[in-house]
Amino acid sequence: MTIIATDTFRHMATPKQISFVRDLLATREVDADIAAHIEDTISAGYYSKWHASEDINAFLALPKRAKATGGMQALLSSVPKSKYAIPAAELELSSVQIANDLFFVEIKEYMNTLYIRSLHGAPGAFNRAKLTAEQTKDVIAILATDPYKYTQLFGKHHSCCGSCGAELTDARSRELQLGPECRKKFGF
Repeated sequence: MTIIATDTFRHMATPKQISFVRDLLATREVDADIAAHIEDTISAGYYSKWHASEDINAFLALPKRAKATGGMQALLSSVPKSKYAIPAAELELSSVQIANDLFFVEIKEYMNTLYIRSLHGAPGAFNRAKLTAEQTKDVIAILATDPYKYTQLFGKHHSCCGSCGAELTDARSRELQLGPECRKKFGF
């Protein structure tokens, strides 16, 4: 019978460290051989806290991997960055289930990455929630048919610019439910 000293377990990398190292391996420009060696060491149970700390510091200094073209970012870029309202009847055959008359979403860019979130609550104090990949695809498929229609519906429902949520101060803006700057996104 082999006895393992309890000291050994105290010095092993924590699950949180291992998760962070794996995230960095997936998002940083780490040499493939080094990444494979680290994965082998983790799998074998020999990855120490000290090694994890050293690797984390080294990987944080590396550049981030270039984002792949296509995929979800390409899908999200197929419609303007805006707020949208989709009637419940148009979501019946999709993966999105709602109990209200309208489903509100926002497509926004942050640090060169597009995001889609469902909106709940009142303008100016919205709570945001992530959508699944399947829900995102279904929602974008609906929005792509007529983005302006859904932005205008958002604006009419909340009495604001359908794209950014700002107050509308002139007749043309109120007619289109879009402020002067946001009209450019939709070709007006």
